[in-house]
Amino acid sequence: MWDPRLHPSASVVADYFRLFVNRRAYTVQSNRSHAGSGRHYYYRPKDRRTGQGLSLTLDTIRRHLEGEITIALYAINPVSECSKWVAIDADYQDALTDLTKLRSRFEEDGVESAFESSRRGGHLWIFLAEPLPAHDCRTYVCDVALRLGIPVKQGRQREGIEIFPKQDYLRPGRHGNAIRGPLGIHRGAAQRFWFDGAGEDLEKQMCYLDLRNVVNDE
Repeated sequence: MWDPRLHPSASVVADYFRLFVNRRAYTVQSNRSHAGSGRHYYYRPKDRRTGQGLSLTLDTIRRHLEGEITIALYAINPVSECSKWVAIDADYQDALTDLTKLRSRFEEDGVESAFESSRRGGHLWIFLAEPLPAHDCRTYVCDVALRLGIPVKQGRQREGIEIFPKQDYLRPGRHGNAIRGPLGIHRGAAQRFWFDGAGEDLEKQMCYLDLRNVVNDE
């Protein structure tokens, strides 16, 4: 049955593209789980004739929001080395407690964030008023986490938050690490995860996120 709450209008698709897409490269989550691990891995979709990686389009975003495919997005623009958002992924035992601490400290700094549920924890998203260097984004979040005693997953540290962008800079020809695009359907969980603070409706979700698309520079 057609449900308008789960089928995006052209304006919702355009807003999503503006808010989340910082480069046209992307990955797609496989519909089939891996026989050995049971996980649904991501792959770069390619043009069958040329073998070149496909570029994100508004139609790709529409298909993601409608649940036909699930995409993952890259944080860093390779030309500017900047990101227009920061995503913090936490999926360990105390993940939700730590994300709550981070969100509270961000608010004290005048930084708005949005909480997105996930299968094993959650994501915090910060939308920047203008793109900032990936290095600066990571330094800020790492510093806040350090002051709060929250572990950051890096090197041999196996448990802790993951920060996207995951790199300070991109080496030539590299893409960095992608994170699942919000509001799509996770193929492994067969579920759509919503942002807290708005109804389970794509239009309402995007209106909510637009209100948080600002960083206080004071």
